[in-house]
Amino acid sequence: MVDLRSKIHGAGATQGVNLVVMAYHDRVARDAEGVVTTHLLDARVHPGDRRAPGQTSLALVSKKDATSTRGFANTARYTPLQLAAIEQAAAGNATDLTDASGRVVGRAFGVRGDLLINSGEIVVNTRTLTATELSVGDDEEGRDIRAQIVASVTAARRARDAARALVSESAGGALSRG
Repeated sequence: MVDLRSKIHGAGATQGVNLVVMAYHDRVARDAEGVVTTHLLDARVHPGDRRAPGQTSLALVSKKDATSTRGFANTARYTPLQLAAIEQAAAGNATDLTDASGRVVGRAFGVRGDLLINSGEIVVNTRTLTATELSVGDDEEGRDIRAQIVASVTAARRARDAARALVSESAGGALSRG
């Protein structure tokens, strides 16, 4: 889960956050008549946001939902009206999400908004959403937004692991000289 503490990012660390909200078609709950009542959305800090560098996870939520059929990780519950607010704020900054065969399985929306805590989860405050200048489309290397998120997280994990190795190596060298 992304770390948005103010001691790391300064005051207002959870305000005006550039986000990628991924809505997969199969991550919904329906009532007895088949009407969608809940969307299980995967919201992440955009890899281009100032808070993203060094984060080993950009997900707002890091869990599996016990009520979903596949145990979707990193999702929180949003109403259809909240998803509509996200879609409206994103305007044209949206892209299809496809599976390995090229079939469209959802949509990603780029928005900027404030975050809040709801039932112990960090969620997007859909009342404060605006457009973001950070695109959720393919980057200059042709990577979709999910690949961009993976690249950002992978770079942060490598840097963390290299720092740990350096500390470990330094501690081992000091012991052998002692």
